[in-house]
Amino acid sequence: MNHLLAVWGAFFLLGASSATAADRPPANRSFVDLHVDLSYQSRYKGQPFAEGKGRFPAASLLAAGVRAVVLPLYIPNDVSPTGPRMQDLDASYQAIASALAATPPYQSPGCALRPGKVTVLLSFEGAAPLAGHPEQVKRWIDRGVRSFGLVHNQDNALATSSAGGKRRRSYGLTPAGEELVAEVFRHGAVVDVSHASDKATRDVLELARRDHGVVVATHSNAWRLANHVRNLRDPLLRGIADTGGVIGVNFHSRFLTGTARTASLADVVKHIRYIAELVGVAHVGIGSDYEGGIRPPPELRHVRGLPKLRRALRESGFSVREVESIFGQNALRALCGPPVPSVQARSSAR
Repeated sequence: MNHLLAVWGAFFLLGASSATAADRPPANRSFVDLHVDLSYQSRYKGQPFAEGKGRFPAASLLAAGVRAVVLPLYIPNDVSPTGPRMQDLDASYQAIASALAATPPYQSPGCALRPGKVTVLLSFEGAAPLAGHPEQVKRWIDRGVRSFGLVHNQDNALATSSAGGKRRRSYGLTPAGEELVAEVFRHGAVVDVSHASDKATRDVLELARRDHGVVVATHSNAWRLANHVRNLRDPLLRGIADTGGVIGVNFHSRFLTGTARTASLADVVKHIRYIAELVGVAHVGIGSDYEGGIRPPPELRHVRGLPKLRRALRESGFSVREVESIFGQNALRALCGPPVPSVQARSSAR
């Protein structure tokens, strides 16, 4: 694993020097997106996988510096009268595997990296079909799933959702949720608390402390800057960092502003800086939520806008190395490597 991380680090700092000149992003370096909803758009909305709704097209990824992406397996609750089933997850997995094989520059799911390719990591965005079946965790990890998000916008058999209404205050993880989280940690994968209620997130963090697990929030922002149920309060941000995890800043305007105002590039920088100063640069990443029906800042309406964010971070005072960490190294460490010791979690942004 340490060898793999060394390869990742060299890849980021050298800008994929072994790729062709056409593929190499000399100014943009490399970017990892912790959450892009391409599989949902393709399977349930009829959009071509290579294009989605146009924000994250395959043809633009290498030029924009994208080198890895987390694609969630999301099953709508209305897929059957009883909600998502294991067979629905299997069908979604087969669909995304076929799409990846047919869509350059993507490669098969896993942490391995190849120059001139976009590495894919899979995640769950709602893992209800696994309730009562913790033995399934290893099977899905073997298929390339690195991040297990327990819940989406409705409470389920594993946990309460941040959007679950009054019930979200009464309980967090169910016994089945506790069982599943323990199994995820036992096998070295991570738990994603984006969409989880505050209570469910606290429960996950407690289990992470017990089991030395890593917790991430792949596409959430700072509640202190934008009062929205999908955002995280300071104690939860600190708790995630203490596990060695990462918070992926989301580009959706509502989550950036807490109001109906369309966000700006400066709002994204504010959330990144706030989280970095609170818990350390090592625990900040980006989970754009592209293809998820978001309303992003105009400067980031398309993946081609990423260099603007890189420049804005540098202009706001982040060093080159810090920007590289935020743009991908932190995410890859959390998903594919060992956690950062907690003493490093309190380093401040320069």
